[in-house]
Amino acid sequence: MLKLVDIFGYVAVVLSAATLVAQSLLLGGLIFTFWIARPSTNLPDAVLQQVRSRSLQLLRASAIGLVLVQLLYLYVNSSVLMASAEIGLREVTGANFFIASTIMLVCSLVIAALVTRRRHMVWLLSLLVLVVLGASVMTDHAASRIEGRALLITLTALHVTATGFWIGGLPFLLMGLHVTRERATQWYLTQRFSQLALISVVVLVATGFCMSLSYVGSWRALIGTSYGLMLLAKIGMLLCMLALGGINFLMLRRRSPEETIPRLRRLVEAEVGIGITIVLAAASMTASPPAVDLPNDTVQPSHILARLQPKWPLLRSPDLAALSTRLPGHNYSADDPTRKTIAYTSEGSPLSLRSINDSKWSEYNHHWMGLIVLGMGLLALLARTGHAKWAENWPLLMIAIGIFIFLRGDPECWPLGPKSFWTTWADPEIFQHRAAALLCIVFAIFELRVRRQPSQQGVLPLIFPLLCAIGAALLLTHSHGATNVREETLAELSHTPMAVVGVVAGWSRWLELRLPEKDRSIPSWIWPICFVIIGAGLLNYREL
Repeated sequence: MLKLVDIFGYVAVVLSAATLVAQSLLLGGLIFTFWIARPSTNLPDAVLQQVRSRSLQLLRASAIGLVLVQLLYLYVNSSVLMASAEIGLREVTGANFFIASTIMLVCSLVIAALVTRRRHMVWLLSLLVLVVLGASVMTDHAASRIEGRALLITLTALHVTATGFWIGGLPFLLMGLHVTRERATQWYLTQRFSQLALISVVVLVATGFCMSLSYVGSWRALIGTSYGLMLLAKIGMLLCMLALGGINFLMLRRRSPEETIPRLRRLVEAEVGIGITIVLAAASMTASPPAVDLPNDTVQPSHILARLQPKWPLLRSPDLAALSTRLPGHNYSADDPTRKTIAYTSEGSPLSLRSINDSKWSEYNHHWMGLIVLGMGLLALLARTGHAKWAENWPLLMIAIGIFIFLRGDPECWPLGPKSFWTTWADPEIFQHRAAALLCIVFAIFELRVRRQPSQQGVLPLIFPLLCAIGAALLLTHSHGATNVREETLAELSHTPMAVVGVVAGWSRWLELRLPEKDRSIPSWIWPICFVIIGAGLLNYREL
């Protein structure tokens, strides 16, 4: 149970994201099935019935998924609350999260049981989905506000609904385009969904702007808090989705169905991936207090500039014995002079000689990885020119990154530190580091095979963009466990932009592989440039 308490913050974000994804799918599936794919006098009803039938299957699967997520959510939250507050289950059942989660669970079960094409069921299903939406809003920041609660709850409900109609409806559109190969039906679905998406985007942006005024409150809080940084990440990824959606919108109005549909399907695939990442960022925001509530914990702009000021990378690390890690055979008594405060951070946190060395160790690791990632990006760009075939072996550098992270990422762990190999996986930060190392190695192996067989089709070439996008998405939930809120924000100041750039890299590579050959030029240049940007960011990573 203690291990569950330790990783609760990370697990809670993942479960919240899964809840938001399933909830969005319910909203998007409902509107797609009964409005987007409704019968048309100009199309054969049998084809649209097939689309609706598959949509109902996905809608039922989404409801079942939400049931499973809520069961996990209830177990994790209840167990942690009972263990940390030393209370019984009877007291937990009265908590707001327990009531809201139970409502969503029951409604999702009923939805899964009642999903049908019969028209009279649409009103009951709509009512149940609205109840799920209301229960979700119960656990949002809006429900806990004292001033302007009714307005914020309304804005949140509209924001979540627009998200569901657009982002939650995209997988259903993608499935509809796959189910039917008739261009007239595909054109009908895409045009109707385009109209809905346009309205949803307007509502999404308007409500998001209004809520930001209440939850952020100032430009300083936007860049000086974790909540503000995550909001900026959402905006950045939303702009990427809007760019893809804008291309779809223009193609629908300027090109024929034969030209548009093959390209549109691939662009929608990338939109789905970026949209799910946005939902993950939204879940991370719900785990952080609104920026407006942290007036005394907002990072000063001068401190941000000082942290971002370019400096020569640190390429030599301190000795392992000089760190805070407790090693056998070393003296770590309370009167150890290396543990006494000798300086303070820009945010006022005390620094001992050992804590300074800890930061230098971390900076050293990030800087060397920055050199490797920068090399990857430059080699990928060189290979893109077609004049250096040997540069296609750049994925070998990813194996070096994986080994480097695994061996040196956490000095207190095996093989350097006293903690054993298996016990370290329970620590959320160490788990993320080692999972990233394994992803790097797996990615390198698959991508090397793709580079040696460029004409190969199927799933194998897609491993790299998926792992890249997933790794970047996980970075949005990266937790350093800092006790100083401002120091945590300064750490996220470097990780969050790299996560957004990583998302762009992954899905631009996806589009390079999936788009028709004559449309691959632009995305084929984007992802290597993203790698160069990430490498440069890592080279300037700082903790002091």
